[in-house]
Amino acid sequence: MSDDREDETPDEMQAESMVRVLSVIERRPRGMEIHGLTHPGLFLVRAKIMQNGTLSSDVGWIPIEDARIGPLSNIRKKDISLDNEDDLNGAIVESIAMDESVHLSFFNRAQPISLKMHSYQLLPGIGKSTAQQWVSKRGSMGWNDLHGVTNAIGQDASKLLAERYAQEMEDPAQSPRLIDLVVRAGA
Repeated sequence: MSDDREDETPDEMQAESMVRVLSVIERRPRGMEIHGLTHPGLFLVRAKIMQNGTLSSDVGWIPIEDARIGPLSNIRKKDISLDNEDDLNGAIVESIAMDESVHLSFFNRAQPISLKMHSYQLLPGIGKSTAQQWVSKRGSMGWNDLHGVTNAIGQDASKLLAERYAQEMEDPAQSPRLIDLVVRAGA
């Protein structure tokens, strides 16, 4: 990574290595920019496409140092341009698969938040009784991979996390924030 790019990249994104291009849009007054999702920290970003670069939304993951893009800057979920909301969730699931152990730790370490709520209940559509069932299925040994979690709970574990992360991107005031506690805790 060049020194110029490091100086322009926000401190919270210094550990980011890849960006998933979600869309390419026209930039005013001229030029083009990408909207994307970083890995591993799941930051929503934009970057100017440099004059010599051509990118499309189907390019997938590219290194942050790619000469086709300029420095990254944070954007809010409501500012990103997406053809389909599933594109963001799909990109999050891809990032989860690239570093599964970080996300698996949520399922293995999840504990009660209060007497009335378990951490599993932070996931979309999961209530108290389902959370209790999952704790029983997890047992004292935990799971070895997200595929094992998916098989045990009967729901796609990566998609559940992706939905929750996307909700937190949409509403930054949501608390507790799994994206901060699970994904960005070590950054």
